[in-house]
Amino acid sequence: MRIFGIRRQVANAALLVVLSFVCGLTAAGLNGWYEQKDFHCFWAAGRIVASGGDPYDARQYAPAILTIPPPPAKALERCGQRLAYPPWTAMALAPFGALPLPAAATLWASLAVLAAVLGINWTWELAGRGRFSWPLVALLVVATEPFARTFAEGQFATFGFALTAGAALSLWSNRDVAGGISTAALSIKPHTSVGFAAAVLGFAILRRRWRFVGMSAAAALALAGISQLLRPGWILEFVGGATELGGSIGDRATIWNLAGSWTLAIVIIALLLAVVVVLIRPRGAGDAEILGLAVAFGLVVTPYAWDHDFMVLAIPWSMTIGNARQLRPLLRYTLTFSIVIVAAPLLWVLTAVATTRGTESLSVLVPILTALLLALAIRWDSRPELKEGG
Repeated sequence: MRIFGIRRQVANAALLVVLSFVCGLTAAGLNGWYEQKDFHCFWAAGRIVASGGDPYDARQYAPAILTIPPPPAKALERCGQRLAYPPWTAMALAPFGALPLPAAATLWASLAVLAAVLGINWTWELAGRGRFSWPLVALLVVATEPFARTFAEGQFATFGFALTAGAALSLWSNRDVAGGISTAALSIKPHTSVGFAAAVLGFAILRRRWRFVGMSAAAALALAGISQLLRPGWILEFVGGATELGGSIGDRATIWNLAGSWTLAIVIIALLLAVVVVLIRPRGAGDAEILGLAVAFGLVVTPYAWDHDFMVLAIPWSMTIGNARQLRPLLRYTLTFSIVIVAAPLLWVLTAVATTRGTESLSVLVPILTALLLALAIRWDSRPELKEGG
């Protein structure tokens, strides 16, 4: 029986890989192999790294980006003057840069599909398999604007989604090694993961999960150490470039852009936190629910985010619907329809508004509303709290 179980797992894994490749090939082909899209920037940076160059050197990066049509100004606006990702991400892009653009785009999209499937499955486990079906979680991912934009542009969002769900599930289910590695791996795009990673590590410390904390630190040090060993000086170049980039980008889906001032943004964040605490205090929140709130808050406080990064909100969306399934009909329908509206129509509408306004700042309303709706679901849920994971 065990042999048949192993064979079935191998067959399922092989089927997933094949389907991911077919879907990835289709997505990349329909989007012109991501020529003139975000992935084209990543591919150009990968070519620099693969050839032994420095993507943080504007004298090397800008000429490579200027080969991307159409006008040079548009290419620089899309890609920036230098790579905006850390050295370990830059080195991970090198294999893609070593391939022709169509092959690289196909591989990237295939891996993105695979990551989406893993993220959906881990979110389903975290939110509770017995509460609702796997296809419902998939619908909360696939039917949203972040998913569409991620595959239209060749972005990172599905990788961040899978790593976030994996880190949260591992912490909740006491798999410290996997959780620590997943948390450290979120630094492939630290712009949007720093808030959640900090919350997860803080939560692990409060729960005295020292192995989780230690594994996270060890994995992070390994990434930094290998990068420094292979490409000395790149870490400092990245930090300097990121600071320069932060001052040059005005269009972000963040509370800092929406508020217009640091003081007002901090006041809004404090008020949101206070409201959530008041809502969940009477019943208390389980570990998984706290991690779901951390996902939403991470996108509220992040210094950099765009709407495609909101794919990770499928985690608290799923939790809210899962909690709502236990409530009386009026509350259940209210929460479920509210989450569906926030996840799909609202995000699509805000994207259309951003096109006319020239800024995505209003999109931060989505993680704010997500945090409030999950807090309401926790408040109304009368089941005994599960303090620890399974």
